[in-house]
Amino acid sequence: MRVIYPAILSVALLLTTFSPVAQAQPAGSRDTGRTVYSFSFSPINQFESDFGQGGSFSVQRYGFKFDTSTPVANSLRAGISLGYEFEKFHFSGTTAFAGADPWSDIHRFSAGLPVSYRMTDTWSLFIAPQVEWYGESGVANWKDALGYGAIFAVSYRVSPGLTLGAGAGVFNRMAETKGFPYIAIDWKITEELRLNNPFRTSPSGPAGLELSYRISNRWEIAAGGAYRSFRFRLDDSGVALNGIGEVDSTVGYARLTYRMSRDFQLDLYGGAAFNGKVRIDDSNGNELGSDDFKTAPMTALSLTLQF
Repeated sequence: MRVIYPAILSVALLLTTFSPVAQAQPAGSRDTGRTVYSFSFSPINQFESDFGQGGSFSVQRYGFKFDTSTPVANSLRAGISLGYEFEKFHFSGTTAFAGADPWSDIHRFSAGLPVSYRMTDTWSLFIAPQVEWYGESGVANWKDALGYGAIFAVSYRVSPGLTLGAGAGVFNRMAETKGFPYIAIDWKITEELRLNNPFRTSPSGPAGLELSYRISNRWEIAAGGAYRSFRFRLDDSGVALNGIGEVDSTVGYARLTYRMSRDFQLDLYGGAAFNGKVRIDDSNGNELGSDDFKTAPMTALSLTLQF
């Protein structure tokens, strides 16, 4: 899974590009001197949407994520990010994929080692290598579903309320190697209003771009989004033997957050996936078929415990 061009408003495409590899959120000011652990559970439901060539599909996703970050030295933090996602697809009457359901249950396991280094009071360096396994139940060779890569970034604290960063990522996933530059932003516009790349799991996944407003110490509202691309290995008994599935869409959402305590919060989301496309490649990455799908409403929640 990757994020290439996040979007929240029309100008967002020019503001930020960020990858979900950097899943371990940098520790806040109160966490700089201690080890932080975070666990989240996030069910997401994408409702039924029609394909352009006939048929429809829907998908339910369930994500589990564990992150830890610890100070190694005064200016160095290192962590571990572990994740698992289960995706249940439901297809009905599809015609673009030889009249068959292209896939069903998809699993994703990921592990990353994010490291951040504060070079000076204003300059910081971030490195996050990651490996993942992303494939359908019954994949013939588990090695065919492996992917790996890394993110490299440098950020500059322009002022106490504004940090900007730039970097690049390179990833190899199933017959495809891609590199991309990105720009990150964390802008505290006022005491209540903030524009940044969120790290919480949402219908658009971690990262992207989000504008949030803190109503009180317990309540917060936000709107955000990202362009998403899911790429995974298929099994040896479907439409494309040991092929590759891909689902692309732009996701926008609204969020309501309730902080039950200092370390426990609930996020509720409503949104939609639009400009979507489903594609199947053969085992070497050559396209066999594709179809666009119409706007699909989405709902989600996320429970996060930090300690």
